[in-house]
Amino acid sequence: MKISTPLTAMLGIDLPIIGAPMFLVSYEELTIAVSEAGGLGMFALPNYRTVPDLEAALEHIRRRTDRPIGVNIHLSGRFEWQAQLEVCLDYGVTFFISSLGDPRHILEPVHARGGFVFADVISRRHALSAKEKGVDGLVAVAAGAGGHAGQTPTMVLVPYLKALTGLPVLAAGGVSTGQQLAAALTLGACGAVVGTRLVASREAGASEAYKQAVVDADPDDIVYTDQITGNPANWLAQSIDRFDGQPDLSSKKWLDLWSAGRSVAQADAILPAGRIVSEMAEECAATLLQMPKLIEP
Repeated sequence: MKISTPLTAMLGIDLPIIGAPMFLVSYEELTIAVSEAGGLGMFALPNYRTVPDLEAALEHIRRRTDRPIGVNIHLSGRFEWQAQLEVCLDYGVTFFISSLGDPRHILEPVHARGGFVFADVISRRHALSAKEKGVDGLVAVAAGAGGHAGQTPTMVLVPYLKALTGLPVLAAGGVSTGQQLAAALTLGACGAVVGTRLVASREAGASEAYKQAVVDADPDDIVYTDQITGNPANWLAQSIDRFDGQPDLSSKKWLDLWSAGRSVAQADAILPAGRIVSEMAEECAATLLQMPKLIEP
């Protein structure tokens, strides 16, 4: 099956579904599974603390799939992002989501290899700044998204940022089913970033307790707070009840802090990631095909 959007044409993928690059969750197996299912598998560079670790991960991915993949690159002094970027480009990574720094640092080398850079944004100010810096598109991180997120709902933020900037916009926040993907596309999104639903997948690097907690949770079990990282983010309440102090990125405390969005409402079982992506695509297509039947001449 193929669902064609500007994103799928841009990246040469079959489905406008991006596996969120989640810290301590998105590793090689999840990246491979999402890409092999027709979407775009991604991982977060902070999951690999050294350049040799990153090279080993990309070597493993490339032994298993030649499909497009993407990475979330953190452009700050805490990371060896220059060396990480070169490794990613050498292994054919074509899609980058930038965060924590100025995306202009990577635009030229990424564009020179035929790749694309999107920026995570939560507001008008962030979106206009990213556009001015020359990014190729935006990730509208809306209310209810797992991890760091804004407070504007997806149904408002996606069409607002698209009209404001004219750039391709990915919906992030509240997309766990095919119906929700169809809704995002009708809002003008070129695709969706899916995180919470893929935490509860067999290939996710999350603990089994974390995966089951996502399945068992309801939307009221999500807490939006800045007490974990200093910036507002969404977490499973049960994992932060015992929290004390902000952990460093290298701290093992992160293993017991579980990020999730309000789309836990639609996560009802731990399934293979490829099945999750395929079922989303099938339900999205069926939903879009039903839409004309709602119109009476």
